[in-house]
Amino acid sequence: MTHDKEIAYISGAISSDPRYREKFANAQMVLESLGYYVISPTMIPPILTEDEHMLIDLRFVEVSDVIVLLPDWKKSNGAPVERDHAFALKKRVITYKGIDTELPRW
Repeated sequence: MTHDKEIAYISGAISSDPRYREKFANAQMVLESLGYYVISPTMIPPILTEDEHMLIDLRFVEVSDVIVLLPDWKKSNGAPVERDHAFALKKRVITYKGIDTELPRW
């Protein structure tokens, strides 16, 4: 870790959830209260294509210390890709709501 606090990347369903901004904002607030810096796909302008968005999301995963999966992550096209990328990079992956740590598949 090169920062004074860990960086957490939030991953979850966006296109299938019309209230995704509220969901991500709530998770960000909780994670910040736990002492994390937070980045999320909601920081990316919605004008980009899904493929362009995913390129940036994967870079976010790469610079993060931990990826936080929202409860609906399996309903997302991108979140499973982000999770697998985090595992490949040996990042810590936790699930939001219960904060259970998933072990990497190495």
